Amino acid sequence: METPEKRSLSHHRSALIAGLIFIAAALWMLSGLFSAPDSHNSGETGAKQADEPASVRVFESRHQLIQDRVIITGRTLADRSVAVKAETDGVVEKLHFERGNRVAQGDLLVELAIESRQARLQEARSLVEQREIEFRAAQQLRRQDSIAETSLASARAALEAARAQLEMAVSEAERTRIRSPIEGLIETRDVEQGDFMSRGAPVATVVDLNPIRVKGSLSERHLNRIEIGSRAEVRLINGSVHEGEVAFVGRVAEAGTRTFPVEVVIENDDRAIIEGLTAEVTLFADELAAHRVPSSMLTLADDGTLGVKGVNGAGEVVFYPVEVVRDTSDGVWLTGLPESARLIAVGHEFVSVGQPVQTVPYEGFETPGDSG
Repeated sequence: METPEKRSLSHHRSALIAGLIFIAAALWMLSGLFSAPDSHNSGETGAKQADEPASVRVFESRHQLIQDRVIITGRTLADRSVAVKAETDGVVEKLHFERGNRVAQGDLLVELAIESRQARLQEARSLVEQREIEFRAAQQLRRQDSIAETSLASARAALEAARAQLEMAVSEAERTRIRSPIEGLIETRDVEQGDFMSRGAPVATVVDLNPIRVKGSLSERHLNRIEIGSRAEVRLINGSVHEGEVAFVGRVAEAGTRTFPVEVVIENDDRAIIEGLTAEVTLFADELAAHRVPSSMLTLADDGTLGVKGVNGAGEVVFYPVEVVRDTSDGVWLTGLPESARLIAVGHEFVSVGQPVQTVPYEGFETPGDSG
């Protein structure tokens, strides 16, 4: 049987446990009340951060006047190349040249056997002498009124015909002596001594290497920037650099490439520059206003237009279509920008046109004006 002392002790233990449970429950509820305001504040902070505009780094770019230039690849070409041909039939009697010889205009290259031409030449000379005597006699008779005027005219005509025949004989004899039509170098020799040559047969090829031409191609977007007489600079494959000028700009595009031929002439007094060398040609045009920016700033619009992004006066992102006119190790030179513009150097990949942004000065690029 339970005594009164035991019942009192059991009652106190139950009350103690119930009190502890109550206190724990109260503390749990109080912790929820205190944490609720913190959660609310965190939500407000996140919303506030989401409303803040993106940050981009910008710099002020101003245009500079630069020498417009176009760089193309070309190949050296002789100024003139003439195929020398025989102008009459005959056997090659003497050769006066070898491949690689330098010749002046009019130098004798080949002598053909003159054969019967000499006899015809002498016959023509004799006939002229006879007709001159007859004409002088007719003049004397006419002064004496011994012959009619028509007889004197006939004698004059006979003399003129004889003289024409002599000129033809002289020309035919001279054609047996084949000469160089220009100054230059003998590139090919197509005959040997003893060969029979017919009219039109090739004798040699003479090339004129001074001045020498450099031929390249211009794209249609560069065509109107280059004119005849424009300054040019030619860098050959051996590293030598030569000044020249534009001598020809084609106006008909080549069918395969849709490019236009352009030729530059450079002096070659010592004929050291030969035909067929690869060359880098810089063509200089008028000055133009351009901006220099890091190449990493270039971006494409949705339609594929090349450009850069900037920030307008309202703090919004804008897109400027541009054209690259020069690419250097210090950056690219662009046209299409206003005279002065705030351009986004860092962060342009993460912002879109019309989006408001916060700007931070960009110090990582020195513009041409900064160097003083």
